[in-house]
Amino acid sequence: MDIKKVYDEKDVVKYLVKGTNYTFLNTLRRTIMTDVPCLAISEVQIYNNDSVTFDELLANRLGLLPIKTDVSSYKKGDKVKLVLEKIGPCVVTSKDIKCTDPKIDILDKKILITKLGKEESLKLEMTAVMETGSKNVRYQPAIVSYNQISEINNDTVKDAKKIIEEMPKGSVELKAGKLFFTDPYNVVNQNQHLDILRKYRVSVNYSETDFILTIELTGQLTAKEVLDSALDSLNAKLGELEEAIKKL
Repeated sequence: MDIKKVYDEKDVVKYLVKGTNYTFLNTLRRTIMTDVPCLAISEVQIYNNDSVTFDELLANRLGLLPIKTDVSSYKKGDKVKLVLEKIGPCVVTSKDIKCTDPKIDILDKKILITKLGKEESLKLEMTAVMETGSKNVRYQPAIVSYNQISEINNDTVKDAKKIIEEMPKGSVELKAGKLFFTDPYNVVNQNQHLDILRKYRVSVNYSETDFILTIELTGQLTAKEVLDSALDSLNAKLGELEEAIKKL
């Protein structure tokens, strides 16, 4: 098996994975979404809330805030306290939340929490817990998908020039008389162009062993931290299975 990063922009990372199969990638995908722990607010103690936002809505909004997780210091089940105290008139945003651990912080400082009028106040204490997506979606560190690498079947291409003219500019190119996708890793765009290829009775071949693994991060962890944690989880489960088999 071979893996190479082919795209990294904002919160989306793509890897070219060669020499594998659907079963392994789907196992990895499910592990990332259910077994990789990260921090999220799970408990909110409200001491005072004069805002127009109901306590339940406030707690739900806080629970969805992305919290940068220090995987070297926190393990599954660990907790950390955060506090928020403001007096109006003001707009309360995520930048107003303070954590008792300086290594832990809210990633996006511009998320609106509520608004306070004159002399209105908000005081609360939050507990963030290191948990996994199997418990709640707020603990999912990423959305993961995978797609087969595809290439145009040039044996079915009859008029390459007409296809190039009709396809969106820059989506395909002609090399040595053969058509190729300009960006072979942009699976989403390729799928959008299939109708045009079908119009000219051009087929597309899909690899059974080479895939694009796409990780869309929520921000708590880096892509490498997500993959490392997922593989650690898989190895631990396989170790447990091996020990159980030995006892048969």
